[in-house]
Amino acid sequence: MADEFEDNDIQPDPAQNTSRQSRWLKVGLGLAGAILILVLAWPNLRGQITARLGSADDAPLTELEQAAAANPENGTLQYELAGAYYQARRFEDAWDQFRVVGAYRLAADVAPGIAQAEQAVQADPSSKEAHFELGTALARAQLLVPAEIAFKQAIALDSRYVDAHTNLGVVYYQLGRLDEALSEYDAALAANPDDADVHYNKGAAYVQQALQVSIPDEALLDQGVSEFQRALEIDPDLPQAHFSLGVVYATRGQNQEAISEFQRFLELDDGSDLEATSAAQDYLIGLEQK
Repeated sequence: MADEFEDNDIQPDPAQNTSRQSRWLKVGLGLAGAILILVLAWPNLRGQITARLGSADDAPLTELEQAAAANPENGTLQYELAGAYYQARRFEDAWDQFRVVGAYRLAADVAPGIAQAEQAVQADPSSKEAHFELGTALARAQLLVPAEIAFKQAIALDSRYVDAHTNLGVVYYQLGRLDEALSEYDAALAANPDDADVHYNKGAAYVQQALQVSIPDEALLDQGVSEFQRALEIDPDLPQAHFSLGVVYATRGQNQEAISEFQRFLELDDGSDLEATSAAQDYLIGLEQK
């Protein structure tokens, strides 16, 4: 099984900070009555820049430089300018500009892999793998906005780059942009329909969408369950799919089905995430007392 943010993979969390050593992504999902459940999304990092990144023409770039200089505390503008430099292949300017944002600068100081990945991109801008590895390093450091930029560059070089679509989908999931996440997962599955982890990720996005309203959307939950089941058809030993199915069944009052899924999860659990193990055990205790 893959490590979190392995060289070929990532996964979702819009609301919580998670341990970089954990192989799971914990997502707190709100249910009716303010009940919180834990859904474990597979960290498939294999391996929000929107406004002004589309053009690297001198005039728009100059305007962006002026706007960023006039608003030095505006991290969005600083990232937009860095992304514009990146797209224009002005890499040294891009790396310097990213570091104007304190979170990026601090992460780069403690994670030497970021600087190494930057150097690889600069050495070979036509390498989709170099952009992908940079995106992966940034996503591991929870630098989601610049990670988006890097993954998009990888996809621009290969529109069927499954791992880049997967990781970009996870970035969108973590940013709460669930429709965009689903689009990226669909792009990944179009290239590789039998990727269990991507089906799992897609199911997690559907479940997250379903639980964003006061009364869970049953149709979306059904879609999530279908994706989890498809993931298990491909890989019956995917523990997070058993856990997440257990969560959905528990919320629906399908107690025996939930118990079965949590028991199977614990059989497969390697103990690498103590919070996940504890949550499954707590679910079982509660379900078996009903």
